Amino acid sequence: MNWYAVDALDRAIDATRRFLFPFEAVRWAKLAFLVLVMAGGTAGASRAGPSGLGVSVAGVGLWAETFPAGVESVPTVTRSTPTGVGTTPSEVERVIARTVERVAGLDDALVVAVVVGALTVGVALAACSVAFRLVFYDALATNEVALRRPFRARFRQALGLFGVTAALATAAAVPAVVFAVALDPEAALLLGVPIGGLSEELSTFGVVVLGGFCAVFAAICVLASRLTFELVSPTMVARETGVLGAWRRVWSSVRGSPLDVVVYLAIHAVVAAGVGFVQAVAVTVAGGVVGAVALVALVLAAVPLGGLGALAGTTAGGVVLVAVLGCAVAATAALVLPVLVVTRTYLISYEVSTLAGIDPESAPLRSSPPAPKPVTSDEREPGVGS
Repeated sequence: MNWYAVDALDRAIDATRRFLFPFEAVRWAKLAFLVLVMAGGTAGASRAGPSGLGVSVAGVGLWAETFPAGVESVPTVTRSTPTGVGTTPSEVERVIARTVERVAGLDDALVVAVVVGALTVGVALAACSVAFRLVFYDALATNEVALRRPFRARFRQALGLFGVTAALATAAAVPAVVFAVALDPEAALLLGVPIGGLSEELSTFGVVVLGGFCAVFAAICVLASRLTFELVSPTMVARETGVLGAWRRVWSSVRGSPLDVVVYLAIHAVVAAGVGFVQAVAVTVAGGVVGAVALVALVLAAVPLGGLGALAGTTAGGVVLVAVLGCAVAATAALVLPVLVVTRTYLISYEVSTLAGIDPESAPLRSSPPAPKPVTSDEREPGVGS
């Protein structure tokens, strides 16, 4: 077995160093933008995909049947204490009841239009986020950080990638819904699923078997989603192909060495945990320092205004408070973003470096510059060194 995932640790360090340095302010500003907007993490766009589309639409239909548009009030849910004494509805329940009553009074078509519009906007933003990840792969391959041109060129690929990852995310969520309904028939109403009562027909052994099957199926979907985002998406950029063509290429490369995939997933988990720890420390330290400075600035600004109470009680104090908080947020972002750029670049470079070990032609990673060839005595120009 070739330890591609282990060798990729050092290759990722070299790739990160060549990609980020020497430092250029404009280049790093573009990379900071990509780090903020591109889909990433372990699951990437599968978290942002419309995995709840079917559930949401089904829930709207169930809502329209349960609470017609002309309903005037909604029954309030009451609970009983362990002693058996009836209690009045809590404040949270009253707020929920008022919200249900207001929404039930809206036109059904308006509710559906709002839901569909919100989902459309979410899908568009998620597709753009996926496209920016492909833009980052382009930058790794060419060592040129551009935004608009590669974004337009990769958007069609991003739509296909987003569609596949969203489908995998939806498929991974289905077993959880089925198992929840099997355990509690009332969960079907909360989830908008028009079925229930499975637990009455299943024995304990049947529930255990169903739970195991759902867990295995969900794990397969999550694994497929991860491989799609971490190995298939860079292959799409390197080979200028769609998500299905890239999947065939990756599958033909990894199917003969499943242990390499297991080692990669294990090491990737450690690397991702380390990256998350470094980012958390950076946010904590930067936030603490900036917060202390902002507090001192607010105290000094409150003196001429008449005290700390004037910061919230006067117009001038409110302006000062908003200005200091805005500056604090901007300063924290300015201190944390460079750390995010380095750590995120290393994590993605590790993924691409592993792919380069498995299939060099499918990895959009610029190779190391060749070492200068030593000049022999026969190749010297006449008169040099004589």
